Amino acid sequence: MKSLWLLLINEISKDSTLAQNQLVNSGQYDDLFRASAYDDPDILILRWLRARKFDADAAVRQLIDTLKWRREWGVDKLIANGEKELVEDELLTDKSYFLGKDRENRPVIYIHAKDHIKDEFPVHATQKLAILSVETGRKLLEYPTETVTIVIDMNGFSMSNMDYQLVKFFIFLLENHYPESLGLALILHAPFIFQSCWSIIRHWLDPVVEAKIRFIRHVDDLQEYIHSNSIPRRLNGTHPDYHYIPPTDEDLKILKEFHNDKQGRKIVRANHRKAMQIYLDLTLKWAKGDDSVIEQRKQATKQLRDTFEKLVPYFQTRTSYHRAGIIHEPIFDTVYHKICANKESNIVEF
Repeated sequence: MKSLWLLLINEISKDSTLAQNQLVNSGQYDDLFRASAYDDPDILILRWLRARKFDADAAVRQLIDTLKWRREWGVDKLIANGEKELVEDELLTDKSYFLGKDRENRPVIYIHAKDHIKDEFPVHATQKLAILSVETGRKLLEYPTETVTIVIDMNGFSMSNMDYQLVKFFIFLLENHYPESLGLALILHAPFIFQSCWSIIRHWLDPVVEAKIRFIRHVDDLQEYIHSNSIPRRLNGTHPDYHYIPPTDEDLKILKEFHNDKQGRKIVRANHRKAMQIYLDLTLKWAKGDDSVIEQRKQATKQLRDTFEKLVPYFQTRTSYHRAGIIHEPIFDTVYHKICANKESNIVEF
């Protein structure tokens, strides 16, 4: 881990013209710490280290590629605009959603293949939905759980539902930019016609990922992996079926207030960058062998998380899962009330 941090800091910093104490102004550091979000950054980069079989050089190369991909794809912009960036009619299909946890406490995402019609919606829009789903799923993880379970319901599947381009994109996401995120994949009700599709798809999979895939013949066998109260009724579970909840006028009003609060955004961004710099300074000392800073680094990790939390309302949005009470982030209400209370003076204190 120490070697990885040294390589990563060197890789990000080597082309920078900034002084050492200004390196957090480098765009890639911004990207790195926004990508780590609430997580301990060690946990984030450990994913790449494990995925590359503890080859630190390979892990750093892949992580740098991911930071570049996030910027090129506009992942932060997608997260900031949330469901506004997506096609509402596609969200209303309810073809994919998180619901409950499996028996290993992993969040479960259900995908109903028959509800996805190839070319019904623009490819780029569906790819955005896939990325936002992965980013949203991270908020459902509870330490020490780091992975999710995917249930793919093939009931009613026909070749009009087979979208090789989308499947390949999703595999690309999991293997390259969200490594070590998949705990288990359950494919339910796969019809005979899917066998030829699977013979193509399996060649795109890393053997480690393929080993996590199980085919289930009967719907009731899902309960071997997932409690009934985390299985929707449409799959013989006891949990009410999921339905997308569109944003209300009040949601849109709150979102506008966050976007208009330029001063508040400036303050929280500066505080987060200060926490980033402290964390990087301590991490560099620790990585070079100074173990006396271990406790300070733990405190810096907590400060990094706390300052990121205050950043969330300005750079992310609530989702259907927030409106349904599945994701709880009280910071949205806390900051909104502060903005309202201080609107006339245009001062927000944290």
